[in-house]
Order: sequence, then C-alpha cells, then structure tokens
Amino acid sequence: MKITYIHHSSFSVEINKCILLFDYYKGNLPKFDENKKLYVFSSHSHYDHFDKAIFDLEKTHPNVTYILSNDIHVPKKDNIKFMGANERLLVDDLEIKTLESSDLGIAFIVKVEDKTIYHAGDLNWWHWEGENTPEDNKYAENLFKKSIDKIKEKSIDVAFLPLDSRQGNFYYLGFDYFMRNTNTNLAFPMHFWRTYSLSQKLKNSPYATSYKDKIIDINSEGEIFNI
Repeated sequence: MKITYIHHSSFSVEINKCILLFDYYKGNLPKFDENKKLYVFSSHSHYDHFDKAIFDLEKTHPNVTYILSNDIHVPKKDNIKFMGANERLLVDDLEIKTLESSDLGIAFIVKVEDKTIYHAGDLNWWHWEGENTPEDNKYAENLFKKSIDKIKEKSIDVAFLPLDSRQGNFYYLGFDYFMRNTNTNLAFPMHFWRTYSLSQKLKNSPYATSYKDKIIDINSEGEIFNI
C-alpha cells in the first residue's frame, strides 16, 4: 500500500488493483497508474475538502468513479455516486460505508482488497473554547461520539484523522477518542493547517501513551509512505 500526503486532508492510497483519492481540492497529485481504476472520494462541500478540479482527472485517467457526499451539488453522471450518512454502497470491488459527520457531510469506511481504510472528513470532536457555549461544545461532542461508537472496536488498517491546531489545548480530543475506541493499526493526522509538529506533540503527550507508535509523522506535502 502506497500512501501519498497531498495537502490538508487529501491523501491518495494506491493498492494492487486500484487507487483511492480522498478530499482533494488543491496540491500536486502524484502520477497515477493508468492501468488501475481510480476512485475519488469527497466527504463534503467545504472548500478545503472539495473542488470541481477533481473532474479534470477524467482527461488524464481512463477510468474514474466519484463517490461524493450528497451535500455536493454537481450534475449527475453515470460515474458519480452520491452517499448520505449511515449508508452502504458496493462499487466494483469496494464496500463503502458512511458515518454522519459532526460538521457537514460524511466520513468514509472503505473495505477493499482485505484492507479497511477510514477517512474522517470533518467528523471530529470539535471543541471551541471561548467561541462556543458549553452547551454547543457538549452537543458537538455527543454528535461525534454517536458516530464513532457505531464502529467501536472495529479493526481498521489505516485511518486519516483530524488533528486541528486551531482547537488549542483541545486539539487531541477527536484523534484520541477514535484511537481508544477502535482497533486501528496506523493513523495519519490531517486537517492540521501545516502545523506538522502537532503529531509529535500528541505522541509526546500522556494522552497517546497506548497508541503513539501507531501515529504517522507527516513532514511535507507529497511525502510517500509505503505501508
């Protein structure tokens, strides 16, 4: 499995027979193997998770299927599949399940070639001290936990999880809850607004003692990880 960090929350995952591209909106894409089917996922319509530029991939790649959250409004085509929260979809050899986001759209759980891959989109424990009321923060916490508890103890090979520096001292909440409540082998931070040091901060914290060796450090856009 070859994983490339592209930008913000966007990763590509290349496996034996296909390539998965998550939440692309800008950045340098790797050169994809034209002999492999390409599946492009967009978790929701926020500008930092979706751009219509993804449809330009059809010009350079012969076989593309798009799996989009149903809050993304684009013309229907045969190679575009729309999904809502808590749905299941079979596309070729992929089994795709979704969770309801605690912000907008969905999170993806993709099972393919005996691998289970999770991409959170904006499903996170969003806690904004000084901006939200305690009641708003509690509501957001409950939304997040309601979704993650649906996959409690689930075995996941690779997870892409928000680790947002804008949350200050509460940056770790969603990442930590996810890792403690699933059986995840490897976790890639994302949505960290180029604060690359945040993964090391979490690793060195007391929160991550039980899973720090599972956190992958990202140091630059375009970085490739062979898993």
